Amino acid sequence: MKTALWISFALNIVLALVSFLVSPGEVAIHFSTNGKPDDWAPSYVNTLITLGMNLILFVSFYLVPQLIHKTSARWISLPNKTYWLSPEHRARTNALVTQQMQQYGTFTFLFMLIVGLLALQANLSDPVRFREDLFWPPFGIYMAYTIFWTVRLCWIFRLPKANKAPARSI
Repeated sequence: MKTALWISFALNIVLALVSFLVSPGEVAIHFSTNGKPDDWAPSYVNTLITLGMNLILFVSFYLVPQLIHKTSARWISLPNKTYWLSPEHRARTNALVTQQMQQYGTFTFLFMLIVGLLALQANLSDPVRFREDLFWPPFGIYMAYTIFWTVRLCWIFRLPKANKAPARSI
């Protein structure tokens, strides 16, 4: 999953740079409900915002999970954290959190890639218009995946049947 995260991140970076090279000097950065642009910015500003957002998300999805083993349990929000953050389960927890964050990050970057391609297409069209009909299906899939991922994360971090003892606070 780490490779997929890196590739999906890199594709977004490449798209941001290509968009900068082929877009007009001023680009639409926001669209109203009918796909018409209602806010504009210089292309370089849009590129810097896109690159910054991608970098922040990548750090969140890739590096933050690696810090979980160094973080005090009181700062970690996790279902059944007394069990999962105990010394004997901490390594497994680290691996699970890393895997889940990389999966969600990959899916997020793929969704952002679709949105970036739609925004590029909109800014290269005349008149500028965002294709909402092409946006809503991927958005719906992404929202459904987000719900699925959240429920699955709670399921993964449930207490194993053999350990249904009352939890103590950490």
